[in-house]
Amino acid sequence: MRRYFFPLPVIFSPAAALLLIFMSGCLASCRPRELAGGVGKGRGRTLYEVSCGACHQVDGEGKEGVASPLAGSEWVTGSEGRLLRIALDGVRGPIMVRGRRYQLERPARRHVYDDADMAAILTYIRGAWGNAAPAVTTGAVAAVRSQTASRGDSWTAQELGSH
Repeated sequence: MRRYFFPLPVIFSPAAALLLIFMSGCLASCRPRELAGGVGKGRGRTLYEVSCGACHQVDGEGKEGVASPLAGSEWVTGSEGRLLRIALDGVRGPIMVRGRRYQLERPARRHVYDDADMAAILTYIRGAWGNAAPAVTTGAVAAVRSQTASRGDSWTAQELGSH
């Protein structure tokens, strides 16, 4: 059996302790810049591509018979509250997107993503493919999640018209 030698005085020296404290402080304060609400810039794209991209496509143009486009969609760039309701609880029935009628069902994701991940995904799609809408904060997600907590069904376009 081989024994490893660790010089304890070196590991526990005051200089090593100061270095450890400095490094932990730097790691806490030297993180890459983040978007509003604590959402990392690349995280939203990654989550979107992994979980939404199969239906809505990587380019946001949707997939015929499966999902409507997100690029240039008034449902994405319009009301933040309306978009959050769709993301949290889904949408069903006829819906007009970019002047075209869709009859699809989008499933709820309320129990799939926490507030930070939901904000990251929605911030990404509101700024991707030529969309130019403000970022979604974790606070906004939490507020709408709380307001709609008792909802047990997906939304219709008609219901969402007032949000």
